[in-house]
Amino acid sequence: MAPTVAADSTLPRFAVSSAARAWAKEHQIAQRRPGKAALMLVATAAWYAALVALGEAIDAWWGWAIAWVGLVAVMMRIDAIHHEGVHRSLFENRAGNDVVATVTGALEGFHAPIYRCFHLAHHALTRKSSDPSDPEDFYDEMITSPMQVGPITLPARMSYVAGNLLGGITFAVQLAIDAVATMFGRPPGYVRTASLDRYVRRWGLLPFALWGAAIAGAVATGHVGELLRWWVVPMLLFLAGPYTFFALSEHYGAAHDGQMVESTGSVETNAVYRWITLDGNYHLAHHVFPNASWWWLRAADRQLQSDTTLHHDGYLAFHRQVWADMGSTTRSKTTAAPNR
Repeated sequence: MAPTVAADSTLPRFAVSSAARAWAKEHQIAQRRPGKAALMLVATAAWYAALVALGEAIDAWWGWAIAWVGLVAVMMRIDAIHHEGVHRSLFENRAGNDVVATVTGALEGFHAPIYRCFHLAHHALTRKSSDPSDPEDFYDEMITSPMQVGPITLPARMSYVAGNLLGGITFAVQLAIDAVATMFGRPPGYVRTASLDRYVRRWGLLPFALWGAAIAGAVATGHVGELLRWWVVPMLLFLAGPYTFFALSEHYGAAHDGQMVESTGSVETNAVYRWITLDGNYHLAHHVFPNASWWWLRAADRQLQSDTTLHHDGYLAFHRQVWADMGSTTRSKTTAAPNR
């Protein structure tokens, strides 16, 4: 198996057991199937187009709402494709992966080239609090704890709701800002190598060009309403909730500065979610085998379950437990206050 981070990165690498590596080598889980990947891309595009056609055919607010529910699921698939492209797990050809990653990243509102730098650093530095540290910056702890906003302290549960609603949008905005800063010679800390810096400079204008072309084309042809209905609204609905909701479990509850395999968890969920997200719920398997093809993640995760305690029986069950824990913490603090 290839190392966790890309060949163009000098970030630290974590240790993987020889047994895990032997299993992966035996099953050739990093082998690419370009035909399978291409078919999945075509099917996803057709799925998107069919939902737009449905919404246009009904041409009423309730028809749009029905289409939006489906399009949020499509955005989840697009996010999964973007992630596969970032890891160059779709095709043997590097440029093909990078093009797919850039286009799908733009569709979901992310600047893919800078996201790639962020994501590779996260893989190499999972839950590290020392310098260099995990660029995710323990956001899971931030949005499940009381938050200070000026003179106001938001309770943990209010912070959780706000974090789920705003987390994806603020992340997308920050990526765009970081991309511009990198192109002007002031990269963020997670762009740690000259090669990654060059990568952002090489590809960095393309997402902005795609966004600009979409807006300019809609204005020129009088289809601004359609652009808003069938791209902007589904994108914002995805970022404002599902993005953070499904990501929160990935490292929640893990100690700082531990071994990666002990700091990453997976979620058992239904077949529909697994199909939509290309088995994205098997996050432990992905971290251990980051260049594995998506159809191997479920089997790989089975090999690793004994290596982590971060294994959850469903997303709703996970969030119910988080909600209960936040309530227990608040009650404990309230009860303890008079004794200070």
